[in-house]
Amino acid sequence: MDIYDKLNARIDEIGFGFPRSYIKADKRLMKQIFTEEDCKDFLAMDKGYQTAAQYAAKNGITEEQAKEKLDRMAFRGEIFRRHSKEEGGPDEYGQHPFVLGILEWQIKNPRNKWLKELSLYIMSSKWGKRMSQTMPFYRTVPMHKEFVEGSVVMPYEDIETVLDRHKVFAVGTCLCRKLDKLKGPFNPCKHPLETCIMCDDYATYYVETGLGRYITKEEALEILREGEKDGRIINVTNSQDGENICSCCDCGCGMLWMKKKFPGPSKDLWANFFSVIDYDKCVSCGSCAKRCPFGCIKRDKEGKYRVNLEECMGCGLCVSACKKRAIVLHKKENAYVPPVTYDDAVEIWTKETKKDWKRYK
Repeated sequence: MDIYDKLNARIDEIGFGFPRSYIKADKRLMKQIFTEEDCKDFLAMDKGYQTAAQYAAKNGITEEQAKEKLDRMAFRGEIFRRHSKEEGGPDEYGQHPFVLGILEWQIKNPRNKWLKELSLYIMSSKWGKRMSQTMPFYRTVPMHKEFVEGSVVMPYEDIETVLDRHKVFAVGTCLCRKLDKLKGPFNPCKHPLETCIMCDDYATYYVETGLGRYITKEEALEILREGEKDGRIINVTNSQDGENICSCCDCGCGMLWMKKKFPGPSKDLWANFFSVIDYDKCVSCGSCAKRCPFGCIKRDKEGKYRVNLEECMGCGLCVSACKKRAIVLHKKENAYVPPVTYDDAVEIWTKETKKDWKRYK
C-alpha cells in the first residue's frame, strides 16, 4: 500500500467510509485533494479530537510545528477545526468522514479535475449503495410544525426549535448544485447556490476557512422559507442538533439522487411523517401533485389523488400548496429518535458500516 492507499483506508474507517473504486478513481480523487505531505500528517493524527500539543507530543515535534500542520490541513478542507469551549483554550482538530466533511469542504478547491474524479468515483464504487444500508445521512423536517395533525412534534422535528439550539450561523454554497451548474445548458436545476446552513462550530469553521459567511437565525429561516416557495425541502444532518441544514431539491441534490438510485433500509428513515389526504375536503385540483418534487402524489382511475406512502418524504410541501387544507402530515408509527449530535451520528455510521461491509483494506 502506498501513502494514498493508507490514507483512503483510514478515511474508510470513519462514518460511511470511503469504499474502493474499481477504476482507481478513489486514489486519483484524493491526489487532487491531499499532497503526500498532507497524507503523512493526516495519518499521524489520533482518532477523535486532539490539540496541537497532543499531536506534537505524539509525533516528536514542537507545538508550533504541529499547529502549522493541523491548520494547513484544516484550511485545505482535509480535517475539522473547532475552538475550545473555554476562553483562551487550545483549538481541537479531528478527522472527519468523506461526507459530511472532506467532500463538502472542497467547494473552493482550485483543481477542477477533482470534480471529474468525484463523478467517476461515485459511478465506480459502492459508496452510494453503502449509504443506503443504515441510518441515512439526512432526515427531512417539515417547515411548519402546525402541518402535523394528531401527533406530538418533538423539538428535533421542528425546524425553528432546531435553530434555537444554536447561537452561530453561516451559509455556504451547495456542492451538489455547483456540480450541476457545470453542466451548463444541460443543467435542470435552477435553484440558488447559497443554501447550505451551518451552525455553531461548523459555522465558524466555514467562515474562517472561506467556505461561507455569517448570517443571523432570521436570515437562515428566510432561506428555508424561500425554499418552500420554490419547491425545496428541508434536510437536516441526522442528529437532534441538526448542525447542517440543507434546502434540497430533487433536481440537484446528490443525496436524494442516491436515495432513489440505491433503495435500501435507510429510505424508510428519512422522515418521521407522511402526507394524508382528507377526501371530504379534497376537490381534486391537483395542486399537491404539481408541488410534490418526488412525484409521490398521482391521480387514480377514479380521479382521486393518492399518496405513495413508500416514497413520501413528509416534507409538507403538498400541505402548503393545498388551498382547501385537505392534506395534513401524520407521524409514522415507527418514528425514530435521531442521535443527539453529528459526532454521535458518525459513531453509529462507523459501527454499522464496519459491521455490514468489508472495509477498504
